[in-house]
Amino acid sequence: MGEPLQSPIHLIIGELARASDQLALGVPPLFVERWGVALHQALASRAREFHTHEHALELCRGADALETIAALYHDTVYVQVDLGLPEHFAGLLEPLISKEENGWRVLPHAGVDPVANDVLQVFGRKADEVMTPFNGLNELASAFVVVKEFEGVLTRAQLLAVAACIEATIPFREDQGGLLERRLVGLGVSEAEARVMVQRAVRLSNSDVGNFADPEPARFLDNTWKLLPETNPSLHMASTYSVHDYRVALLKMETFLSSLKPERVFRSWADEPSAQVHAARLINTRTNIALAVRYLRSKLYSTALIEALALESGGDAPVEYFMGGIPGPSGDIVRRIEMYLPQVTTLVPGDRVLLGLLQGGRSTASSFDVSPSPLATFLFRTVGEDAMMTGLERARQWWRGEMTARQFLQGEARLPVRQVAEAAAQIADTRAGALRALLALL
Repeated sequence: MGEPLQSPIHLIIGELARASDQLALGVPPLFVERWGVALHQALASRAREFHTHEHALELCRGADALETIAALYHDTVYVQVDLGLPEHFAGLLEPLISKEENGWRVLPHAGVDPVANDVLQVFGRKADEVMTPFNGLNELASAFVVVKEFEGVLTRAQLLAVAACIEATIPFREDQGGLLERRLVGLGVSEAEARVMVQRAVRLSNSDVGNFADPEPARFLDNTWKLLPETNPSLHMASTYSVHDYRVALLKMETFLSSLKPERVFRSWADEPSAQVHAARLINTRTNIALAVRYLRSKLYSTALIEALALESGGDAPVEYFMGGIPGPSGDIVRRIEMYLPQVTTLVPGDRVLLGLLQGGRSTASSFDVSPSPLATFLFRTVGEDAMMTGLERARQWWRGEMTARQFLQGEARLPVRQVAEAAAQIADTRAGALRALLALL
């Protein structure tokens, strides 16, 4: 038998202990335990699927001591997912930030408290600013947490280095390396030391988004799917979210990824990383983003058909009612819409990589969805990707209010729409009559 696995709380405390030893902090073991327990609690929210203990611990691999501390704390605060501040750190943060209607205000005390003010300077922020999750609130608050937790334990330079690492994890910006270096120099750090701090920060920033360069597209899609419930609370309850909720979640992710440039994902500054590593990451990222967008668009089209059928047969309803249940851990067979779709014996020419992802599924199942995409697979094999994309553009017109759901359905290939509606009628019993009556009108 191999070595028994450790729980996340033991691993977190172990990483903190390792960092403490490497820095020769000389703190008692119970100090390290206290840090680890509070940190574990902050990362343990049920709503988190990507920004979890596992993600934080993964970033500690090969990291030096200061980078390890930053990696463990960089996602401590995640207000839009946790629906507020983490319990163990709420008292620490209350003098520094306060919730308002339009975001969280940085309180005057943050500009007076020496270590908190240093964080503000590293982030280029000031007291009285209103922050949101879209302009660095979570990272700023997480940096506040770590510097207050380690105040009096780490030196000022070490606290600045950790704060710089967390600032660099604000994602999808133009390269900020030079700006971050200037801020550190402005705080009295030597140019040579600031260069090392920024190199470390860029390394952590790139590790934080490393999944974008994953050579396996299915693994990249796995992580993309884990972000969906974090940004769409309606998906937290797998059996109750509606077709409309699901479509909106997919559309938000598709809109984001379709406009994301690889150069805003990974950073390169002062030979960190090497030119070859950076170029390879950009190539993989471009490939993954392009494939993910096509995957999302295929699923959006299949979801558009279900949403239109739902609206025209009685109104929006839970996805599970129209598509069938999500199989549980028991392995019991659950009635699902694909059981009532005809077998496709011929295949419209198309990208077999994308078809493989739709048919075979992502690497792992998610909490709110099945891994394969049987309905999108059926449509991909029946009408092909080009027709699905043309249909999706018409669906966007409907979603913008330029046509009705019925007009959208009327413009799509009649046979597949009929087949999907008939299959849905087998699952959504109370809609069977309305769906068949709708088919007669189409």
